[in-house]
Amino acid sequence: GGSFDPPHNGHLNNLRAAAACVRPDRVVVMPAGLSPFKQHTAAPAALRLEMCGCFRQLAQGEEAVTPQLEVSILYQQLFQQLFDSADQAEAGRRNYTVLTVEMLAAQDPEGELYLAVGSDMLLSFDGWHRWQDILRLAHLVVTSRNAGDAPELCAKARQLDPAGQRILFAPVTALPMASSALRQRLAAGEDCAEELPEAVRAVIRREHLYQT
Repeated sequence: GGSFDPPHNGHLNNLRAAAACVRPDRVVVMPAGLSPFKQHTAAPAALRLEMCGCFRQLAQGEEAVTPQLEVSILYQQLFQQLFDSADQAEAGRRNYTVLTVEMLAAQDPEGELYLAVGSDMLLSFDGWHRWQDILRLAHLVVTSRNAGDAPELCAKARQLDPAGQRILFAPVTALPMASSALRQRLAAGEDCAEELPEAVRAVIRREHLYQT
């Protein structure tokens, strides 16, 4: 899960590493509606969903790591259920991960859930809404976004999961990059060809996204 605004090669790199670590039967890439930590997204949900089609690269070719990969808009189904409930007012129409995980768990009670997160997400994980319930329902699969952050990540994992049973670390060569920095570069006229898959750049050009 993530805002994927826009999705970039760092996302692909880390998701490939997480999938190689777990070898899941199924991978679901889920663009968030609106993160509780953000006021808005720069690109509309439908376009972020389209751009996330680049993740299907994981299910193709010699580097395929899973037989099934889908890009999902499950969050839309989830929040449709909340629109007429008291929970919606409390949620403030924010896309809380725990609600999505609960729905996935209910859909497949016998399944084992793994939530792929970057290192920055692990370090802030105890600030997430009902993070203890997320950790109860799903294992975290952590991939580093910055070289040399292993000691800090391991310390945080011990704090969150003293028993050492719910957090996995996927070996990965970090590709430091952030969507926020890429948006600034795109607004300045760069094409960011080294960081963005061509399928993503094609949507950005077509829709004139991230311009000043």
